[in-house]
Amino acid sequence: GTGGDYAAIQVLELPSMMQVAEWQHNKTPVQQQVKIMSEIVKYLAEITGSPNDVYYSVENNTLGEAALVAISEYGEENIPGYFLSDSSVTGSSGRRFRKGFLTTNKSKISACSKFKNLVESRRMKLHSRPLISELKTFVAQGTGYAAKPGETDDLVMAALLVVRMLILLQTYHAELDVHLK
Repeated sequence: GTGGDYAAIQVLELPSMMQVAEWQHNKTPVQQQVKIMSEIVKYLAEITGSPNDVYYSVENNTLGEAALVAISEYGEENIPGYFLSDSSVTGSSGRRFRKGFLTTNKSKISACSKFKNLVESRRMKLHSRPLISELKTFVAQGTGYAAKPGETDDLVMAALLVVRMLILLQTYHAELDVHLK
């Protein structure tokens, strides 16, 4: 989001899994991205009247590390809702060492498979033309998936983060678990 790759935010309503909002920009500094995410989360908490039902997260590899620093500086306590983290990533002591979600080739392939299944079975409803356009150029490359050369996949990657969040949430929410299965 600093002139090269785009920063992107996807918002889905649960349990319908309907895409309700999207944000993308490639010249917004990380601190401003966190502020925008916080404003979206605050709006959702206000409009639903239920901040305990609002979840958010960030990717924590490479540039995502800067988002973790920006969230820390902004104050996680200033963002309503729950900051979800991938509990499968642990340090040598067995304790979590980073918030957010680490994207690996394995986690990307798994999320792609689940995302494909959710969209094709019409359990996830997408409304964004730019996201659908990116999906048309998101292809297998080597042992993983990425945008074709010259194309972008930032909206797709934000949607895959949402899928990973859904997978984590389904362990806590019976209604969502039923819908995802």
